[in-house]
Amino acid sequence: MSLPSVAFVPGDSWLHKLDPRVKLGFALLAAMALLSLGNLLVFFSCLVLCHVLLLSAKVPTSRLLWAWRMMLPITIMIPLLWPLFSTSEGTLALRLGPVAVTWDSVWQGLAAALRVDALAFAFLVWLFTTDQDAMVLGFRRLGLPYTWGVTLAITLRYIPTIHMTLERVLDAQRARGLVTSYTNPLRAAYSYLPALVPVLILALRTVENLSRALEARAFNAPGRVRTSRKQLHLTTRDALFLAATALGFGGLILARVMWDWGATPL
Repeated sequence: MSLPSVAFVPGDSWLHKLDPRVKLGFALLAAMALLSLGNLLVFFSCLVLCHVLLLSAKVPTSRLLWAWRMMLPITIMIPLLWPLFSTSEGTLALRLGPVAVTWDSVWQGLAAALRVDALAFAFLVWLFTTDQDAMVLGFRRLGLPYTWGVTLAITLRYIPTIHMTLERVLDAQRARGLVTSYTNPLRAAYSYLPALVPVLILALRTVENLSRALEARAFNAPGRVRTSRKQLHLTTRDALFLAATALGFGGLILARVMWDWGATPL
């Protein structure tokens, strides 16, 4: 499956205009709440909330379907494998030889799968609506050294570039008779070696050219003061969104800690 060239979906919606630090805070608070709880309703509600936010930001449904296709294998595998290895006791649902599957383990498997999906979409709210410049600038304003910020920006820029290079090399190799559609996974992985060698060479050349370009621009030279053309400023909209996020997810975490609510799937 081909990878989109960038995760960011250009737009001019209210969610795109939010401060990248606020959207990162939403993702982190959501992750804390999802990891501290085990309730199916919470996970499903978080998924619905993330989809509503993304659709309100006019993120195409094709991009949402792409995200679901990427997560589909793990979403299916977790509920299928969890009951087989779970030791939870309860009402017997199915017996497969020495393996006893209980209803509690079935619900726990479904909850674990929904938790992974909700975690993924919580961070996709941030990734789909934040361009790379704003993302790196947000990290810089949070105290990340600018050298780390440049490294992050380069990584985000060249991951899809390397992927597209691999696709082009594979197309060229297949045109010359390379077969990669083997049913044996080991043989299929071995068949990719002729394509990986030229991709590795191209990647090393890219790294060398990039290092020369940074050196020519005196990157990280001592005594230089770094400035930013774009500045971030928190607005009333950012404060309201962050307050609602903290109130919602913070309330869930408080309910889990104080009253042990949401510890079980049902």
